Amino acid sequence: MICNWEPSTSYKPGYLNSLRYSSLLCGLSCRTHIVAYETSPFREGKAMDMLVHSSSTTADAQQELVKWQADRTYWAETLPVMKMLSEFLILSPVLHRQIATVSTDGRHLYFCPRYSASLSDESRRFLHAHLIWHCVAGHLTAPLVADRHRWHLACDHEVNALLLALGIPLPLHALLFPVCVGRSAIEVYHWLEGHPDTSLEVTTDIHPAALWSHFPNATPDQRMTALWRHRAHLIARESDALPDRVAKFCESR
Repeated sequence: MICNWEPSTSYKPGYLNSLRYSSLLCGLSCRTHIVAYETSPFREGKAMDMLVHSSSTTADAQQELVKWQADRTYWAETLPVMKMLSEFLILSPVLHRQIATVSTDGRHLYFCPRYSASLSDESRRFLHAHLIWHCVAGHLTAPLVADRHRWHLACDHEVNALLLALGIPLPLHALLFPVCVGRSAIEVYHWLEGHPDTSLEVTTDIHPAALWSHFPNATPDQRMTALWRHRAHLIARESDALPDRVAKFCESR
């Protein structure tokens, strides 16, 4: 079931206290650039040749990178908590046949420049926010489930329901099961057992917990999941940063 549900009102929080949230940085610099290779949440992995290396940077990649950077400027004026959360991710254009759309490992936000160029500003910001909240929601790893695609659908629904509560418009293709709004990903996963054909439901991003199958020699790092849980707990304490439902979700992480 695909629902083009948009929020009736936009949530407009006050600005975050930057001093109070300085501990969120946890020693990580907030960078937006085309990276060569650095240690990611995947332990001891080989250099990821799908990244756009600085020596072979293309004009298209740089042009698209500027758009993702502009999302942060937009959020600084409309939803400051999103700008802050985005800055924990290194915006990383990728040129690789296995990363045809977008994904994240909790440290990088990967996007294919060719795919990015096909997006409207609203669709790109939606995906940007969607990937951020995969991190906040703890989707960097996954439980042992029988059906990975169904788990991806459940996680996408959980994230999109949170974006709806934040006042972020959902594109027409965004996955949302209205009767399941407020349910956890694992509850939605079990609910989807009754779906007549989940293959009809389309996901756009590569699920964070599935990146290991795209990056040889990569092993997910549980420390990154714990770090995002810590960040979720901290933003939940800021009364004007999030709507009540989203704050409670973050607090329960």
